[in-house]
Amino acid sequence: MIDDLIRHNSSHSAEKILRDIAYALDQSAIVAITDRTGKIVYVNELFTKIAQYSMEELIGVDHRIINSGFHPSKFFKEMWATIGQGNTWHGEICNKAKDGSYYWVDTTIVPFLNDKGKPYQYISIRHDITEIKESERMIRDLAYNDQLTSLPNRTSFQKMFQQEIEVAKKQGTNRACVYMNVDRLRYVNDSLGHEAGDYILSVIAKRLKMFLRDSTIIGRLSGDEFALLLLDIHDTQHAEQLAKEVKRYVEEPIEVKDQMHTPSLSFGIALYPEHAKKPTELAMKAEKALAIAREHGGGGCEMYQPGTASKTLERILLENELRKSVHLGHLHLDYQPKVNLKTGEMIGVEALVRWNHPDLGRIPPDKFIPLAEETKIIIPLGEWVLREACGQAKKWQDSGYKTFRVAVNMSAVQLEEPTILNTIKTILNETGITTDLIEIELTESAFADREDMQGRIREIRALGITVSIDDFGTGYSTFSYIKELPADTIKIDMSFVRDIHLNEDSQAIVRAIVTLADTVGLNVIAEGVECEEQVTILTELGCREGQGYYYSKPTSPDTCEQFMEKKP
Repeated sequence: MIDDLIRHNSSHSAEKILRDIAYALDQSAIVAITDRTGKIVYVNELFTKIAQYSMEELIGVDHRIINSGFHPSKFFKEMWATIGQGNTWHGEICNKAKDGSYYWVDTTIVPFLNDKGKPYQYISIRHDITEIKESERMIRDLAYNDQLTSLPNRTSFQKMFQQEIEVAKKQGTNRACVYMNVDRLRYVNDSLGHEAGDYILSVIAKRLKMFLRDSTIIGRLSGDEFALLLLDIHDTQHAEQLAKEVKRYVEEPIEVKDQMHTPSLSFGIALYPEHAKKPTELAMKAEKALAIAREHGGGGCEMYQPGTASKTLERILLENELRKSVHLGHLHLDYQPKVNLKTGEMIGVEALVRWNHPDLGRIPPDKFIPLAEETKIIIPLGEWVLREACGQAKKWQDSGYKTFRVAVNMSAVQLEEPTILNTIKTILNETGITTDLIEIELTESAFADREDMQGRIREIRALGITVSIDDFGTGYSTFSYIKELPADTIKIDMSFVRDIHLNEDSQAIVRAIVTLADTVGLNVIAEGVECEEQVTILTELGCREGQGYYYSKPTSPDTCEQFMEKKP
């Protein structure tokens, strides 16, 4: 293009064009020119600013003055091989400034060629991507580490678990998988608050690390559940003895909010290779043993026994009642407003399924949704939820309320159904709702490295339906991963919002998520907003939308209408 400009203009005009291009480049990019040996012959002001060297300190010296040592020698060999042949090279480089700090630059190196087509100088055009790389590092850390306890999270633990079982297989040694539950933590949260519950969990994690040290891999799987992989194990008796020693050590009283709280722990144990040879089966059997310990009232250690029933009587009864309730329509939807954090205006709602059983009373979603997924009751249940939510959205639209989206949660189990797209289309046609009024919320696991799942999500979006990633930050998040996501919105998990007004780490994590989302054009909404201080911090960090008890609990359609505005 530049050659064409020069060809079609006078020499004077061509010189001006070149000067203008050089000026524009100087103002917008970090520029350096080196000779063919790598000595610096020119740098612009932006280069000196980011490298923190003066022009005099840089001209005439080897470009390795800013080498960080981060990249292996192979990295630079490949780069020099490319540009040495007269070809353009592009990549990301970590450099080191004069004060010892590191910075990342997106770099393009173009060779200047002599009459014989050989490089005699190289121009590098760089753009500072330090903030993006730092955000990516934080998100990567988030994907593998539990922020409260600094233990490996479920994803990270499972990877280490699989690797360690492979080691045991080669060595012919034993391993014990232990699932551990903190009993009745919910009552602590309800009576003393989530801060107290979080403090107890962090103390338990510290005690586990102190007692077990390097002989065990420890992970936090969920709110009140931990997993241990005991490495130096002789037999079942040894594993059970060690679990009981851990129990005694960790169950020492903890002072919290001027009260002494004595934690109660339940353990479920399964041994490799005696009980299972595959990591997934071993974990499942430890979990079954834990279920038995909890069924007996908690506070005990249960070793897996071959033939342990996979379903307790309570589970069988609950499954049957859930099937009946879905069939008879004994469930209902509540709706929680989504709000513009700056204006307080309602911009959408999330539909949340509730189960009030005539005999069993209110059954919480965290009890019946996992059961529904495991038994595939979630498929008819999810279809009912979508039809009900679409019908309600149509009612609101026909009643003259301002247009907003109704979000519906969809399980990965539903997404795996080959007929899911036809189901969605059928419901949209039956209810007469337009696709721009519906949003599908999926957890990160639905976006995991499965092309069939991602393809199905793209098909849903192609209908005109908005797709959100729910509980973001609890899964696989990396910058390159986020960039490829077939999604429109990220919902920041409430665990990072709960203490954002008190915890700088939580602020940094949210800032990183917002930065990455903005970079790739994704909207961001914060879950679990409970106070004005959180709203202020979230707004300052660039988050534009939120939902939570500060605005409204999930409520009936009639009550929800109090937050809505009619069209003028």
